[in-house]
Amino acid sequence: MDGGVYIAVFRLTRARRIAIGRLGRFAFPAGVYLYVGSAQRNRDARLARHARRRKPLRWHIDYLSTKADMLGAILLPGRKARECAVAEELARTVARPVARFGASDCRCGGHLFHAPALPGDRPVAPATGGAGA
Repeated sequence: MDGGVYIAVFRLTRARRIAIGRLGRFAFPAGVYLYVGSAQRNRDARLARHARRRKPLRWHIDYLSTKADMLGAILLPGRKARECAVAEELARTVARPVARFGASDCRCGGHLFHAPALPGDRPVAPATGGAGA
């Protein structure tokens, strides 16, 4: 079966302001972004789409994924309803940078999460200027 829930992992190497469709324009700090999604069929194709930089902008994640590198995905079994449960579990320990991101078809607070780095990684350092930098 090529379906289920996933957590797509992205890295944004520098802070950016990004317009997210009708949600508006938001500041995205550098770091790692976890996006919880689901596909009841063709999950591999959905993840391949998330990884592409050039694509029509359809979903909230498309706006971020055209600016960030997709590092990979964590695949989980389960139907669409599990997507929200996974997002709520992540919300206990990881910050939601944009309320309602990826949640236009449910009542969740959002399906996107931000951390300065993955466990064991060094945080992405902000760019500095000047001599000796």
